Amino acid sequence: MKDLKQGRIAPRVAAVMLLFAVVCGCEKEPVASRQEAPAPRTQDPVYTQALHRVQTERRAIAAQRQKVVEQMEALVARARKALPPDATEEQVRKELLDNPRKYPGWRELSRMLREHNAKAEKDLEDARRLVAARIRQEQADFSKRGGSK
Repeated sequence: MKDLKQGRIAPRVAAVMLLFAVVCGCEKEPVASRQEAPAPRTQDPVYTQALHRVQTERRAIAAQRQKVVEQMEALVARARKALPPDATEEQVRKELLDNPRKYPGWRELSRMLREHNAKAEKDLEDARRLVAARIRQEQADFSKRGGSK
C-alpha cells in the first residue's frame, strides 16, 4: 500500500504492460515478403505514354479535319451566293453536288471529312479500350491483394 501511495507501482505496471505488448503483440510482415502494389495509372509511364500518343494523334486529325472544313465552308459560301437568299441546306448541297466544275473538290473534301471523322472515332474508341483495360487490371490487382470491391 505504501508503494501505491508513493506512485511506484504505476510505472512498474506500465513497464510490464509494455513488455507484454512487445513480446505478444502483432508481428509485422517482413518488408521483403510484402506484395508490391502496382503503380497507379497516372504514374505508369507506359500507360501515360500511350494516352499521350492517342492525344497527339487526335490533335493531328483535328487539325487536318479543320483544314478540310474551312475549304468546304468556302465552297458552301460560294454556292449560297449563286442561290436565292432563302435557299435551304438541301438546295445548297444539291448545288454543290450537281455542279462539280463550278465547285471543284467538293466530293473529295466530303470524302476526306468522312475519313477524318472515322479515324477520330476509331482513335477515341481505342483510348476508351486502353483506359477500360487498365481499370480492369487495377481491379484484378486489388482483388489479388485481398481488397474488396
